[in-house]
Amino acid sequence: MSESEITVTPLNAQVVLSASEGAEFPEWVTGEEPAVATDSAILVATREDLDGNVTVRVLIDEFAPEGEKVFESTLSLPTPTPTPSVRFGSFLSGELAEIELPGAGEYTAQVYVDDPAGASTVLVLLRRREG
Repeated sequence: MSESEITVTPLNAQVVLSASEGAEFPEWVTGEEPAVATDSAILVATREDLDGNVTVRVLIDEFAPEGEKVFESTLSLPTPTPTPSVRFGSFLSGELAEIELPGAGEYTAQVYVDDPAGASTVLVLLRRREG
């Protein structure tokens, strides 16, 4: 069970969680989605940066939802480094944190926000999939 958080400037009204290396970033389809994902990254819509900072919190193998669930996806997180990890925060502003994973493989990612119309808090729950 691990936990980490960072407060960032959400440039382009988005934050990210991705594999630490080799992530393929998704494209917004309409710009109205609460989140979009690939196998290795999730972009989450937030409030505009002029409206204030956004706190991104990541919990691993823990169930403590806060806010409204807006997205769920499966991430495939390979380990090109000795210690698998994910990065999260705002890659556009260069404000990123990193958290170690218990191992490589598939993870269920659930995204919760305090306000779907303009999130100031984003919680990502990562749970390793068995099998």
